[in-house]
Amino acid sequence: MKTLNLLTEKKYTFGPFNSQKYKPKTNKEKLRTEKREFLKEFSTKYGYNGKIDQIREEEYPQLRNAIYLDHTGTTTFTKSALTNFNNDLLSNLYGNPHSNSASSQASSMRVEGVRRRILKYFNADENDYSVIFTQNATAAIKLTGEMFPWTGKSTYKYLRESHNSINGLRRFLETINPKNIQGVTENDVEEMINNPPVNDESEDDEITYNLFAYPAQCNFSGMRFPLDWISKIKKLDTKKSKNLVLLDAAAYVPSAQLSLADKETSPDFICLSFYKMFGFPTGLGALIIKSELNPILRKGYFGGGTTNSVVYDKTWQVFSEDIATRYEDGTINFLNIIALDHAFDAFERIYGNIKNVSNHVTSLNTYLSRNMRSLHHWNGKSVCTINSDRDFSDSEKQGGILSFNVKRSDGSFVGYVELEKLANTYGIHIRSGGNCNPGSISRWNNITAEEVIQDSEERKCSDDKDIYKGKLYGAARVSIGAMTTIEDVLIWLDFFKRHYVEIRPGKTVHNLNSTKITKETNPSKFLKYMNISKSRENLRTFKVFKVQRYDNTSGNAV
Repeated sequence: MKTLNLLTEKKYTFGPFNSQKYKPKTNKEKLRTEKREFLKEFSTKYGYNGKIDQIREEEYPQLRNAIYLDHTGTTTFTKSALTNFNNDLLSNLYGNPHSNSASSQASSMRVEGVRRRILKYFNADENDYSVIFTQNATAAIKLTGEMFPWTGKSTYKYLRESHNSINGLRRFLETINPKNIQGVTENDVEEMINNPPVNDESEDDEITYNLFAYPAQCNFSGMRFPLDWISKIKKLDTKKSKNLVLLDAAAYVPSAQLSLADKETSPDFICLSFYKMFGFPTGLGALIIKSELNPILRKGYFGGGTTNSVVYDKTWQVFSEDIATRYEDGTINFLNIIALDHAFDAFERIYGNIKNVSNHVTSLNTYLSRNMRSLHHWNGKSVCTINSDRDFSDSEKQGGILSFNVKRSDGSFVGYVELEKLANTYGIHIRSGGNCNPGSISRWNNITAEEVIQDSEERKCSDDKDIYKGKLYGAARVSIGAMTTIEDVLIWLDFFKRHYVEIRPGKTVHNLNSTKITKETNPSKFLKYMNISKSRENLRTFKVFKVQRYDNTSGNAV
């Protein structure tokens, strides 16, 4: 069998199972057994045909002493991309692209090459799409709102599970016609698609443009939404009303293929964040936009490099015909764009293609979610509530995120901030909070808009009040990346079981490893240990550590 061959040929190693910080009395043989069982099921999808351990060793030295599980926040960069970028800068002179010098032209050539590379990566025709570089994905979304041809008849609809950057677009329409703004659920979208509008027969020749925005993947829950919504929404066009679609792809494309090959079924605006894809460079995003929209787009503020002609003493200017040049105000981040070229090189050399990454991430998240769902306290109650209704083994429905909250055996919640802080002390990096996604918080934690408004003076998004008036205002989030290993996942599970699965009322494996002896709780033992040293005669409490035995099959204390 192929799985057995993989194990025999030692393509997969069995360690290390701990970072410098995470050093509990872990049963390492049990972890090795769990890894073998994982590989029997997932070896055809996990680990890039046995290369993952070598990849981690050679390309990610920054991960040697950490368990990093916040890849939706940002994934981490490769050593070779940084090395090659550094060598590039030391070997070539790159000047400001707003010039005609040799160094300036060198920068311009590299920048234009990267634009073409981005389009090729997403199977987009250069004649159909343009790439506008921005500071980040949020800036790309904001630019969409600034250039969009809003009118008093325009509507803006956005999915409930959207990031705040999408929610913020409503501000462009609030001063014109706030009644035409609507946050919608998945069911609302399906109902909208199934009930097309009637053609407007008015004599008004003006075409109204509407915007529908949604994330390909929710950054809070990892839930993925149908890409065929795009073509279905566009079929709702009438003679006087056109629907344009903005796709927030920032959380989606780090582990999924987005193809823009068919212009007719593809979104009009796509926002990207490159540090989420490659870890480096930061401070660089992009708006991919259909070039045919150029005539209807608006240009307000203008900066250097965006005009063909301008005068200082009259409100007159002529903007560049090129859509990217027109909307990239000032000098673009040309060195980081060159760095992006090296990030693409490293990604393609190491991982081959995004399908390999998708298989790897899905296998780990399937295993992780299955194990987290299976955890129960001593009384049979579930330890976790999972914030997703998707099948984690289906990469079309679920991305590499596990969003959850923790319950004690008595049904009370554990604060997600507490969980993140405890994990951090062990060198385990996760994310907690609302993740700038109020719609998901409302959905999964059953919080109404009225409650948020009422509590806004006492509780803010950035504070540590995770449980307020008995309700959770966020969740813990573990997210998988291209370079995550099964060891990372097993260590996380080991940590979580030790600290949060109660094996008797109020007791976990972790807190059973030590017991407090006080004069009040155990007088005889207290006096015994008081006699060990005269210098301790004023001591009233201290810890006595016990040796804990484990069942190698279940991992439970016995």
